[in-house]
Amino acid sequence: MDENLLSSEPELEKQLETNIKQGLTTEQVELKKTQYGLNELPQGKMTPWYLIFLKTLIEPILLVLMGAAVISIVAPIISNGGHVEASEFIDAAVILSIVLIDAVLETVQTIKARKSMDALKSLSKPKAVVIRNDMQQEIDASELVPGDIVVLEAGKYIPAELRIVESNDLTIDEANLTGESLPVEKTHLPMKETTTILAEMKNIAFMSTFITSGRAIGVVIKTGENTEIGKIAKSINENEEESTPLERKLNSFTYWVSGLSFVLAILIFTTLFFSGSKDAWANYLMVAITLAIGVIPECLAAVVSITLSISTKKMVKQNVIIKKLQAVETLGNVNFICTDKTGTLTQNKMTVKKMIMDNKILESKEYAKEKNDNHMDLFLKALVLCNDSVTEGNERIGDPTELALVDYAEIIGYDEQDSRDVWTRIDEMPFDSERKMMTTVNNVNGVNTAFTKGAIDQLLQRCSKIMIDNVLRDITDEDKKVLLEMSNNLSKDALRVLAFAYHLNYDKLEDKDDLEHDLVFLGAVGMIDPVRETAVNAVQLAHDAGIEVVMITGDHAVTALAIAKELDLAHSEYEVMSSDTLNQLDDKQLLRVIEQIKVFARVNPEHKVRIVDALKQKGNITSMTGDGVNDAPSLSKADIGVAMGITGTDVAKQASDIILTDDNFETIIKGVNEGRNVYQKIKRAIAFVIGVNLANVLSIFILSVINSVSPLEATNILWMNLIVESIIALAMGMGANDPSLMKIKPIKGKNSLFKGLGFTLFKIILFTTIASIGAYYFGMMFMTQEELRVILRNQEYNGTWHQALRDSSIHVEDKIEIGDYGRTTMFVAITCAPCFYANTIKLSNWKADKKLDLIVNKPLWLASMLAICLNLIAIFIPGFNDKILNLTEVTKYNSTNWYLIPGAFAIALFPVIFMLILDGVVYATYHYKPDPWRRNRILAQELVELDIIKEKQKRKSKKKVNQ
Repeated sequence: MDENLLSSEPELEKQLETNIKQGLTTEQVELKKTQYGLNELPQGKMTPWYLIFLKTLIEPILLVLMGAAVISIVAPIISNGGHVEASEFIDAAVILSIVLIDAVLETVQTIKARKSMDALKSLSKPKAVVIRNDMQQEIDASELVPGDIVVLEAGKYIPAELRIVESNDLTIDEANLTGESLPVEKTHLPMKETTTILAEMKNIAFMSTFITSGRAIGVVIKTGENTEIGKIAKSINENEEESTPLERKLNSFTYWVSGLSFVLAILIFTTLFFSGSKDAWANYLMVAITLAIGVIPECLAAVVSITLSISTKKMVKQNVIIKKLQAVETLGNVNFICTDKTGTLTQNKMTVKKMIMDNKILESKEYAKEKNDNHMDLFLKALVLCNDSVTEGNERIGDPTELALVDYAEIIGYDEQDSRDVWTRIDEMPFDSERKMMTTVNNVNGVNTAFTKGAIDQLLQRCSKIMIDNVLRDITDEDKKVLLEMSNNLSKDALRVLAFAYHLNYDKLEDKDDLEHDLVFLGAVGMIDPVRETAVNAVQLAHDAGIEVVMITGDHAVTALAIAKELDLAHSEYEVMSSDTLNQLDDKQLLRVIEQIKVFARVNPEHKVRIVDALKQKGNITSMTGDGVNDAPSLSKADIGVAMGITGTDVAKQASDIILTDDNFETIIKGVNEGRNVYQKIKRAIAFVIGVNLANVLSIFILSVINSVSPLEATNILWMNLIVESIIALAMGMGANDPSLMKIKPIKGKNSLFKGLGFTLFKIILFTTIASIGAYYFGMMFMTQEELRVILRNQEYNGTWHQALRDSSIHVEDKIEIGDYGRTTMFVAITCAPCFYANTIKLSNWKADKKLDLIVNKPLWLASMLAICLNLIAIFIPGFNDKILNLTEVTKYNSTNWYLIPGAFAIALFPVIFMLILDGVVYATYHYKPDPWRRNRILAQELVELDIIKEKQKRKSKKKVNQ
């Protein structure tokens, strides 16, 4: 801040070329408009819908799928010598449809989130009262220029950055900018020393902050992007959007799958070429490419998008707006939540919590139940009459502390407007920062009575009497000592203490200056911006889920620590760091202590960014929550930014990934739960798809090497991948959430999508491969010698079907026909076995508890039954089964082979049976026969948890005693 702008009025007029009394002339305004432009915040670039759509199409996994679609067209053309039929385009059409569905879903979700965010805009204050050409007039705030003289009053937003030149009892709520919960007293006096801390610039009014009380005149010193809020908005717009952890993992996964499919294609083609007939190279190429495509999870992109889309719809009902689909999963992986205090953990509403009454500390709720005697009557009159705040419906104008007083009085039955109408104000002494008191004189039932409120230490110096238990007596030094000690105890708990007194001798006073002397002490209140009741529970849920919650606030350390203790966030001053200490630490020093600090107090916006950056450097997935302009840079910097929808500024919403429409910290934890379940569902789908695909490729590769011909056709594999697999994988994302996931600690640092999937993949690949190969050989048992001779058109042939498949002199087309029975039973196994075991692929926290909570996924059961029905239809529809899928014709079934299909179904049940048996053995061993090392670890963990419970109980008991 330029020192001249903080100094005297003549220097201010000279620098800004203005006249504080008369304002700017019309000519000066037009000239300055050309020089400075409009007083508007910089807007972020709005990406049009078609660019969002095109951007989704160039994501790695979709590019691979489009490449697979092209190959599925080119391969048949090569194998058929340039001839191609319309049916060859079916595979490409299905793959491209999946690509388009995914792109459309993500585009629609992004646009919907943008519309929802626009609907939440709340800080639109377009008018300002200015003095121009020596006349007062109202103009659009966007028309303001440096040098304009602006008239300010309570209940208005500051339209630009102003240097205050006249003020009367001016307080401004700067929580949106600085994070400080209490309004700041402002002055028009020049500042002797410059400061970089915004909250200490006492003669500057910042754009978009709110006037809670008083009146003032200010001169515009900065507009638009040059203001503090403008600088923040500009920095947000210049930030490059980072990809989410899920996007990075999916991209890495795509490269891995692409490389694997390429290697498999070369390996399979080489193996078939050298083990079979060289003349059939085109067929081998087709098989190799088909199997390579078979590894690629064509449905995965759609599974991810649909699963995320379903979750975003659920979260809208839970008051969460997701601006980007992948942000759901990121929220699930968060292990540090950095949150603003005011309005997020607290109610952003000062509330009377304690009373000093009759030389005792009382709970405000208990005092409200007491009998309304003369003492209470006078005290309540003091609350509402010595007060300038106004509440009417949803409109609340005034200082938050004064609003808290009338709110409390209203609970007991005193309405401030009715009271002021009955007991009219006839005189007053406004609040003064030197006196630290305010006095009003009201006509109470014909008697002019003075009511005074102020700092308790100042007020006690002016009191000669005290009212205790409804009895008036002289106040003693001992009384004052006890009252001050009580006040100090409340202050240690971060309560703001305000004392009240009265006297009846107004008419006898010779000098108004004597109005605040010879007072009768009535009592005092302790006020605080209380924590949300739901926030306490939410913090506990976060801790149970292994998530650290860090409070970052502009408030003083004492206030912040008191709130942190109530939330069970921090318990000692060693867990609190102020901005002064933070400024003294270099980046290396901060990294060493960053994870031990639970409260950061008195911070500026740049401090928040530094804190988030340090946590990210330590490998943490970090979320930042907030509502103010001061939160916007850190919201943008965090892995996941969460803005408040009700109290949040437009800048904060613009910088965030997620918006809470109820401003409730507990909603974030619901989002974490949803995010963890989304990630788990996606991992289940990946385990299922990759496991099944690799099992199919492995079984086909083994049988191809043994028999020198592929046991399945390309259409069989594509049916499996695009029909059966897709139906089941999509249904995996539609099931109910698993609450046990909120008991698992998030994995710190980078971790692959395959982390924790090794055992699941092993089971799927092993048992499915065995079942597939077994089903093939079971089917080939039905190949008779007579049928073999008919296919080979050789009545003298005495070899087995296996010898015929290995014979290089036999045409590939004949070998394919020979394998009809084996192909049919193997087709049943590979398409039906996944339908049976899809419901057993659980990645829930079964290690945490011996009790198993079975979660039934109804959509998955229905999808599995649908897939089995489709398989049956495919097997028995004439023409489709033999012409397209190359399965056994219906006419070939007879009394000797009628159990071919039932037998194949029985083999398809083997994988799920063996998986359940293996899971049961592992579960029983883990819980009932743990190894010595893990048994000792369990005992140690139980002791630690017991100590934590005892410590919490001790703190609660101590808190009750203090109360």
